[in-house]
Amino acid sequence: MSVMQRLYAVLAFFAITACSTSPSTKNSGVNDIQVAAQKLVGQPAERAFEVFGTPDQGTGPSSYGSGGFYAWNRIQTRVTPEKVFIQTGVEYVGQQERWVGIGGRGLNGIMPVSSEPIYRKVGYEENRIVIAYFCSITLLTDGKNVITDVSVVNCNDKK
Repeated sequence: MSVMQRLYAVLAFFAITACSTSPSTKNSGVNDIQVAAQKLVGQPAERAFEVFGTPDQGTGPSSYGSGGFYAWNRIQTRVTPEKVFIQTGVEYVGQQERWVGIGGRGLNGIMPVSSEPIYRKVGYEENRIVIAYFCSITLLTDGKNVITDVSVVNCNDKK
């Protein structure tokens, strides 16, 4: 991966996670995961792998000396009894025609003016899926793969 590709990947990741940095209203206090992540600052990235497991995404430092990043995203969902329609396509059901009445001098009749195809949605219904738990951990490293900064979003529920 070239330096520019890595730079774009890192910038895209930060753009995505920047919008989700506000603390949860459920528990805005510090939690165990935040404490553990903060304790990793100054340690090698391998230590984070021991604590959090293999990262879901990330890249180590480049050969040019720029740092890297690692990210863990944990999500847990639940299914509700509420049904939602999942559209898989459309199906042709016929034509809608518009007619106009014509006439004069003792003659009358009707004449087609327009015709439009009619389609309906096809698909299936399934139970709605709700995100019950979300946790995102991001670690930034320097050129020697030593953790320089951490970011923890949500991770309030211990699951």
